[in-house]
Amino acid sequence: MNKLVAGAGLAALLLPVGCASRSAFNAADNSGGDCTNTPGEACSWANAKGAAGYGIGDGNPLVDTPLYFPADLTFASDGRAYVSDWNNHRVRRVEKDGIFTTFIGTDYEGDGPPNPSDEMPYKTAPGCNPQIVALNHPTDVRFAADGTFILAAWHDNKIRVVDPTKGLDKVLAGGTYGFAGDGGPAANALMNLPKSIVLDDAGRIYLIDQRNERLRMIDIDADRTITTIAGNGTESYSGDGGPAVDATVGWEYNENDTPNPSGALAIQGHKLYFSDGTNQRIRVIDLDTKQISCLAGPSGCTFTVALHSPLDLEWGPDGRLFMAERDANIIDALDITTGVLTTVVGTGQCSGRTCIESGTHHQALDIQLNQPWGIAFDALNNLYVADTGNHRIVRVASEWTK
Repeated sequence: MNKLVAGAGLAALLLPVGCASRSAFNAADNSGGDCTNTPGEACSWANAKGAAGYGIGDGNPLVDTPLYFPADLTFASDGRAYVSDWNNHRVRRVEKDGIFTTFIGTDYEGDGPPNPSDEMPYKTAPGCNPQIVALNHPTDVRFAADGTFILAAWHDNKIRVVDPTKGLDKVLAGGTYGFAGDGGPAANALMNLPKSIVLDDAGRIYLIDQRNERLRMIDIDADRTITTIAGNGTESYSGDGGPAVDATVGWEYNENDTPNPSGALAIQGHKLYFSDGTNQRIRVIDLDTKQISCLAGPSGCTFTVALHSPLDLEWGPDGRLFMAERDANIIDALDITTGVLTTVVGTGQCSGRTCIESGTHHQALDIQLNQPWGIAFDALNNLYVADTGNHRIVRVASEWTK
């Protein structure tokens, strides 16, 4: 479940102006379509037919709304789901009546609004309506404790935020692609495909700067200073047992073409976990000592397990680390104390362009996933899977307890 963090609020740093505040919202019933609350039952929660749909669907029930490579999702404190509809270049929101709407994005692929109102520096820019902000393949979505919405605008090379009181979109970090800005304000930094974000208890933002092969941190000071905390810019595998900043990591690079999204983050206490995708590992940074180690993967890790391009990571309600294994077409859960890795969703047998099973009710291990990218838990501990290659969201009714 995406954890809401305490500490310094982003909204206080954004200084937005404009719109009236929003009214309160009662938590949504996330059962959806033909989904039931039978523990362990899986169903197609959004886009049940699994057909890719480009630029259409607002105002329709979630089970009938076409998606196009959904990459990730998260839940706000009011219960509404937010879905990163990757190839529709939008973030979609599921309203309390089960209807999809667009939260950020337009009918066209792009980078920002048709005016410079969201441009840097972020502390003085007024911001703008998120629904006039064009996006280019958004990947990760999160919420801070104060309700600030945070988006990894992957192909735009930006971290965007939406203030909870005024509802205005602004650029927190990034500009054109490149690598620059360490030691200075995040607003002036350059990134190259920022894929994943997570927040610690103080409100610091950690992000995977995928094509720069670095893991960076945006601090909570007045300038939102950005620094590299892991990776030296080389796609490789080295450094376990030493300083994380001197290590090398492995996220898909592809110098001559756009790679697939790669890497994800999870945090627990003072330890930052990340999926080291092309190295087939889960690695850990001790945020106190700044040392890096390998938790799970091939020989040399604390636990020797076979992983297959691990992507999104989320802590489950039972304390295990859940992960989307993209190339194995499954969701696994890792007990970080024993090293036991258990498949919890998926048959692992999908081999076609779409792998939608017949019928509506399935056990979690009987449903077919096709290159899942993202996972999330709602407040009732139901598990949601961005079944990316099948263009749908799968819901598994809770069977995990603390």
